[in-house]
Amino acid sequence: MFSMRLQGGAPIYEQLEQRITELILSGEMTENEKLPAVREIAKQLSINPNTVQKTYANLEARGLIYSIPAKGSYVAHRGDYLERIRNESMKTFSEAVKTALKQGLTSKELHEAIDKISNGKEE
Repeated sequence: MFSMRLQGGAPIYEQLEQRITELILSGEMTENEKLPAVREIAKQLSINPNTVQKTYANLEARGLIYSIPAKGSYVAHRGDYLERIRNESMKTFSEAVKTALKQGLTSKELHEAIDKISNGKEE
């Protein structure tokens, strides 16, 4: 089982989806590893099982996990999702850069921000 602290702001299913995505992409959860049962996660986090089910459905739609009826959900093969996730990240990053440039930040400032984040010195 994995741990997480739910926070205000983003919907619970998005927070859960982000945490599971991080575990999969970091390799902490490996290919074909069984995810905890929906009810198990719901009980541990004190949330509605439908919220967990929605999270799993989103992860499956993104290709990060697959389900086997009456067996459970499992981490998908890395080749099935890695390129898609990288493309999603690059699209999000590109949109953020365009917005920042429109709001007056310079290319130099953006590079410096990226360096800080890359070096773990995010403000």
